[in-house]
Amino acid sequence: MADGRTFALVRHGGTDYNAARRLNGDPSVPVHLTDQGSAQVALLRDQIADVPYDLGVRTRFPRTEQTIAILLEGRDVPVVVCADLDDVLLGEFEGRSVDDYRRFRDENGQEARPPGGESRLDALGRYTRGFARLLGAAARAPLVVTHDIPIRFLANAIMGEDPLDGPVHAVANASLMTVKEGDLRRGVAAMEERLARM
Repeated sequence: MADGRTFALVRHGGTDYNAARRLNGDPSVPVHLTDQGSAQVALLRDQIADVPYDLGVRTRFPRTEQTIAILLEGRDVPVVVCADLDDVLLGEFEGRSVDDYRRFRDENGQEARPPGGESRLDALGRYTRGFARLLGAAARAPLVVTHDIPIRFLANAIMGEDPLDGPVHAVANASLMTVKEGDLRRGVAAMEERLARM
């Protein structure tokens, strides 16, 4: 039965950039987990120890690579990279403060692209493709390590809210969101509808 599939979405553990409220949307920048972030992930690993994941999915960022390595430590589970679920490309806001970027977004709207970056609508398009690829995978129980924004957009879409501006405004580091296949399909459809209104 299709709805028997379950998708586990995890935001990576905490980084020094998170602690400093700095932004990183370029996977070539070496932003890694802090000791506390690694401990957060290890705690989650213990909580999901009995779940039979059959595929690991991560983004191109070192922090997701580290996170999934901790979560799947001791397991023989293949891991693939899905760049469509990467964090938002920030362009000139790379390495700058969260407040600087939010001010730009508030002043210019969701469709505005910072120089060298992508808009949040651009990112929504990528995330829609990425989650659709997950639906097309043969895995029964994938473990997906990604970032705050794709999980947040999906959570809002599943609730029937605007993916970009729904009630879910933040996802905690090393937190788990479990999604049934039917909910993921509904979320992807809602994200596609939002993109159609561009």
